Amino acid sequence: MGEQMDTGPQPLREEEAEKERRTRAMYSELRYPSLDPAHKASYERHRYLVYSLMGIDSATFFQGKTILDGGCGTGEETMFLASLGPERVIGIDTSNGSLESARQRAEEAGIDNVEFRHASVLDDSVFPDGTFDYVSSLGCLHHTPRMRQAFENLCRMVKPDGYLCTFLYNSYGHFLYNLECDWLDRRAGDDIDERMRLARRYLDWRRGTRFRREGIPSPWDARLYDKYAVLYRDSLSLKQLLSWYDEQGMDPVGSFPMRLGDIVAAYRAHSGDQVHGIRGLVARALAPIASKPSGPRHWRWSRRVWMQALLLVLGLYDYGGAFRVLAHKRVES
Repeated sequence: MGEQMDTGPQPLREEEAEKERRTRAMYSELRYPSLDPAHKASYERHRYLVYSLMGIDSATFFQGKTILDGGCGTGEETMFLASLGPERVIGIDTSNGSLESARQRAEEAGIDNVEFRHASVLDDSVFPDGTFDYVSSLGCLHHTPRMRQAFENLCRMVKPDGYLCTFLYNSYGHFLYNLECDWLDRRAGDDIDERMRLARRYLDWRRGTRFRREGIPSPWDARLYDKYAVLYRDSLSLKQLLSWYDEQGMDPVGSFPMRLGDIVAAYRAHSGDQVHGIRGLVARALAPIASKPSGPRHWRWSRRVWMQALLLVLGLYDYGGAFRVLAHKRVES
């Protein structure tokens, strides 16, 4: 037999590494999202609802667990998880500025079961196999040079019988956004300043309208940088994502969103009865849907088609959507 080739993760190519460095530097300066702690209650209402829709009882599920937050940014989700009774939560990110903000906020809040480390979700040498009971990665993997490799690395770190929750861009929901970014790639390449000049001139149709992230006011300019200046962004269909989980020995057990009512309920959870633009008006009009039982939460083919079509429609308004999928790691017999 011939010599077996090494099929393990390969180092980033020079071009990949340079784009990753520029993106990391941008987020280090931007420190996005840096949500205002004064709006903590709004953030928590939204998170409690989302986890419940995925089948998680936040009061008991995280008790005593060891948790990883992969691509933690400024640490809002990391600290929220730390408040739910785990033994330890570790947040990793490659942005020094974001980590600095996260550490400062954790210290100010007096949270002592959380730690922030400078590390990449692509690095398979940071943690051994099966280190964590629960791994979360929200909005990070699709901004890496190799999303599939990063996903598999996180799966590797989950203990058998543990859980992985990801939040990844959906190809249908980001159809228009992907076209916009492809145009910026052709016109401006990796020049972040030029990308932003073009985005402000041709793509910022709302012209600095007040932006709310999960009900919390957030700087519009930071939103534009996160949307158009990032040099890596990827997306995949729900079918592809579910197949990735299956190939890594993980069974999906919960998802958000799965129904229109999920989106409406989540909006109302973080914003209450306040009306904020078109989304607020639609949420008020569709409130009765959100109050009805959600029904079976299984990804039958018809459910996949309907949900991704809905996200495509939402993408025509602003930025589309993404899926959170929670999966359970099989225990090998």
